[in-house]
Amino acid sequence: MDLYGNVPVITDFKNVDLPEQSTRKQVFDFIVSEVNDNLPLLSEEARGYYYARFNKWAAHTLLAKMYLNAEVWTGQAMWNECVTHCNAVIAHAEASGDYGLEADVNAPFITANENSKEIIFALPFDEIYVTDWNAFDFHLYTLAPENQATYGFTDRPWGGVCAIPQFIKSFDPDDKRLAEWYIQGQQYDASGNVLLRSSDGKPLVYEVEVPSIDAFDVDDGFRWGKFEYAHGITNRLSNDFPLFRYADILMMKAEALMRDGKPGAGELVTMVRSRAFPEKPEKAIVTDEQLRGGSVYEYGRCDEYTITNEGGADIVYGRFLDELGWEFCQEGRRRQDMIRFNAFTTKSWFSHDRSDADKNLYPIPNKVLLTNSKLHQNQGY
Repeated sequence: MDLYGNVPVITDFKNVDLPEQSTRKQVFDFIVSEVNDNLPLLSEEARGYYYARFNKWAAHTLLAKMYLNAEVWTGQAMWNECVTHCNAVIAHAEASGDYGLEADVNAPFITANENSKEIIFALPFDEIYVTDWNAFDFHLYTLAPENQATYGFTDRPWGGVCAIPQFIKSFDPDDKRLAEWYIQGQQYDASGNVLLRSSDGKPLVYEVEVPSIDAFDVDDGFRWGKFEYAHGITNRLSNDFPLFRYADILMMKAEALMRDGKPGAGELVTMVRSRAFPEKPEKAIVTDEQLRGGSVYEYGRCDEYTITNEGGADIVYGRFLDELGWEFCQEGRRRQDMIRFNAFTTKSWFSHDRSDADKNLYPIPNKVLLTNSKLHQNQGY
């Protein structure tokens, strides 16, 4: 529903007729109904046997996420409903201690993160049981080949994926998330020796700037480091991937309150930010008014071929969008957030040009259209 919109909803698997294409709102209503109907049947147990299974609190979180995006997905805002389900999780967390913010920003992303109280629902990974390639290999597709000597990987990274310089420059320099979640600067092997580039023998130093995609060098750009890269791991990470975590509950409630014109967003966002500024706690404080301001991200094309200056001051609630980027980077959710803030197709960044609003949905693949004559391609494709 998020990616394609109006997908078919199939509930009768004995019916062999071609399924009708549902509207996006029909799909939304179906999902909400299914979760609400089953929520009372779910366990309240936080971990143990129910770790990585849907319990009652994961269901509340999913519903909060549905209602947070309801205006995009159905055309009708449902901020109060979002707050209600966030409050259900918060109330349980405060009463039971089952969930809460970790004091250390890295705790939800370490290799053995299954006991993190911040994780509400995770995809469990383990290099012993998940044995295929490209299962969870952030380390291989972000680090340079030379970094094999840093971590003792069994496989050699191939590098390439890095952070967009404009995004890195939007961080406060004192933000611990910038220092902890991005691999940067001079690289060393496991013994502390300086790593050299295989191509020319120069020191391997990750710099923030990236000239362009096709002129990309081995150490251009900061590399992904939010998930711990355990020494000696294979081509697969053993970290569990958190889809829902408690920080998201606080941020969803904050956004819903802000968009509904109610106070309290600043206090909630400050709670999340407090872990990122342990040495300068005053920098963690953000107000409702600040969150309603524009983005500090310098949007615009920014590679060696084209330079434009679009800024971010015109993005409504842009500062809140910045906060989501800083907290949830590398967790696979930026597109959804940018669409909700009307920035995904209206802004350019690095080598990406702005486009029309139709691109907020993906095209239905042709091979799918060929299987069902009742399907119609999304607008704009």
